[in-house]
Amino acid sequence: ASLARGCSRCPACRPTLIPSAPETMMLGRLAAASRLAASRAMARPPAMPLAGAVRGAAHVSAPKPLSIRMDSLFVKCMIAAVIYFVPQDAVFMTGLFWYWHNTASCISPKKKHSDAEAALEDFKSKKGLDDVKVSKGRSKWCVSV
Repeated sequence: ASLARGCSRCPACRPTLIPSAPETMMLGRLAAASRLAASRAMARPPAMPLAGAVRGAAHVSAPKPLSIRMDSLFVKCMIAAVIYFVPQDAVFMTGLFWYWHNTASCISPKKKHSDAEAALEDFKSKKGLDDVKVSKGRSKWCVSV
C-alpha cells in the first residue's frame, strides 16, 4: 500500500491509504464469497427444524452400563444408602400413616349398625334428604346424593 501525500490541513488532503492490486483482489474475492454464501443460505430451507437440534449428534436417552459388578463402588454405595435410609424412612412413614388414619377416624368415625336399613332411614331424616343413591357392599354401604 502506498500513501498519497497532501497538505494534511484539510480532511480532503490528509494522507489516505490507497490499496494496491493484490489487496484489492483479495477484498473482492472475500466480498464475492460472502455474497455467494448468503445467497445459497437464503435459497434453500433448513434441513432440520431449528428447535435446538444439532445435526449429526447421537441421541442418548440415558447412560446404560453394559455390566454392573457387585464389587463396584456404585453398588457398595447403593447398598449402604439403602441400609442407612430405609429404616428411618420406614419409621417416619409409619408415623405419618398413623397420623393420617387417626385424623380421618376423628373426622368420620365408623360405627357398626345391627340394622343398616333403619340407620339409613335415620340418616336421611336427620339430613332432610329424600332421594339418595345407596351402593350396598358386603360390609359397607356408601350413600351419594
